[in-house]
Amino acid sequence: MHKNRILCLLWLLGAALPLVSADERPVVSPKSSVYVQYQYQNAGSDTWTTSSTTLKGATSESTMKNQISQRHPGKKIRILSAKIDGKSQRVTVKYQYRRGEGPWNTSSTTLQDALTESMARNQLSVRHPGQQIRILSMTP
Repeated sequence: MHKNRILCLLWLLGAALPLVSADERPVVSPKSSVYVQYQYQNAGSDTWTTSSTTLKGATSESTMKNQISQRHPGKKIRILSAKIDGKSQRVTVKYQYRRGEGPWNTSSTTLQDALTESMARNQLSVRHPGQQIRILSMTP
């Protein structure tokens, strides 16, 4: 009985580890220069403005957002892509999209410089405005 409790506790601890947000995991070396395409939105607005910048020391999607937020205080930020040291990366994404509670449509596409699932979802949100997006797989 004691062994089962320990195993259960270990399982629970292991299940809790992935609770760290994926956008906080390093995706870029701290020494790299990152060309970031992003969008920002004013509070209460439905429209997004697209922009780009080059960042240093932004190792995760979260730090990219934080640096960009300093340039656009009070705005909602979403990262579309990140090109590391001028080297473009292509990723094939299988995904589903739908409007409201309608049926899910399945599709696949190749995206540029989508380093994270969130970046892929943001790029697909531009293609399918106002629709729910869920990523099924991403392969380089």
